[in-house]
Amino acid sequence: MKNDLWVEKYRPTLIKDVIGNEEAKILFVEWLGNKRRTKKAVLLYGPPGVGKTTLVNAAANEYNFRIIEMNASDTRSEKAVTRIANPATSFTGLDKFSSEIKGNILFMDEIDGIAGNEDRGGVNAIIKIIENTRAPIIMAANDVEIEKLRPLKKVCTLIRFQPTRIPLIIMALKSICEQEHVKYEFVALEKIAVNSQGDVRSAINDLQGLSEEGKTLTEQDTLALSLRNKDVSMYDTLKEYFAVKNIADAANLLNYSTVEYDDLLMAIGDNMPKRYTDTVKLAEAYDFLSQADVFRGRIGIEHWHLLKYFYNNLAQAASVDPESYKPFEFISPPIRVITLFWTKSKRTLLTSICMKIGVQCHVSKYEAKMIFVPYLRLMLQQRKKANALAEWLKLTPEEVTFLTGLKMF
Repeated sequence: MKNDLWVEKYRPTLIKDVIGNEEAKILFVEWLGNKRRTKKAVLLYGPPGVGKTTLVNAAANEYNFRIIEMNASDTRSEKAVTRIANPATSFTGLDKFSSEIKGNILFMDEIDGIAGNEDRGGVNAIIKIIENTRAPIIMAANDVEIEKLRPLKKVCTLIRFQPTRIPLIIMALKSICEQEHVKYEFVALEKIAVNSQGDVRSAINDLQGLSEEGKTLTEQDTLALSLRNKDVSMYDTLKEYFAVKNIADAANLLNYSTVEYDDLLMAIGDNMPKRYTDTVKLAEAYDFLSQADVFRGRIGIEHWHLLKYFYNNLAQAASVDPESYKPFEFISPPIRVITLFWTKSKRTLLTSICMKIGVQCHVSKYEAKMIFVPYLRLMLQQRKKANALAEWLKLTPEEVTFLTGLKMF
């Protein structure tokens, strides 16, 4: 268990254990327990990491509700929202009649993400579901001032969450240290808590990243932390990263950037040849980058105590030769992401072909791709056999053209 992500390991399972925002907790529990509630949905809003999702999970656990969760930023269209939300709010499961399960709660996280440029009726679909729901609907958002959310706010009870107070975060960090047998200087915990700016999740992640078995956590260990900037884009991160003067500056930047680890790793790799024109320096930088990649692989989704080594190698890659820096145009997003975007239609076409082969030949999609497709390609190039084979597999003309011209996958 020592390699588990602490923010999950110590996530509260009872409402009383969710730290901070006492007034919001009271309002939420009153709404959830009121069967005559005037509004069937509640919208919890406030900065990330302050306990919105944690409170919902704790309340469901305490009051025996089953949570059906949906990330609204990934499900923007009316059709997608309706497909997921309608069954959760319209029907009563057989297990509701047991003494353990009271029913469903539909939890829609990141509701502010549904109101982006790609929204295709998602907000209106949610409003219709709220009007006809038989189950409580809970939504969470960081920002509710988005124009497209105005109609949604009118049909919801709004509950605001504030940044968690620093003393409460320090108490939570002390408790985790005691349970993990981590020795610490109080000022170190204080620095971590202040750095989090009220974000409990970030504070716990920083604590885990800085803690080492058998070593006392000191104020010196927290010097690499800087106040978090929630709005640092990929472009801004790359701009500052490649212009750093030393390892400490690079470490500070990486610590407050919220760009995804894998995206950042790919973007740095793409731009490294533009940063270092000297091949020896470039090779040295890539060596550090490859070591960072190794640690990212070892971290996976649970070994977060290795994150410091991932950051350290990235920082060293940025500071191989700080004096040689000259501004340049960045490649962003990463080349791999661009490639996947442009080849999506081809990959979709190949998947469709493999599914058809699988149905007719009773094999998996993987077997169809690796074993059948190469032979099928050659057979379709023989015009005499092509029509009968394509008809048997129910291939479209587009799929036949794709297969005959296929060089590799």
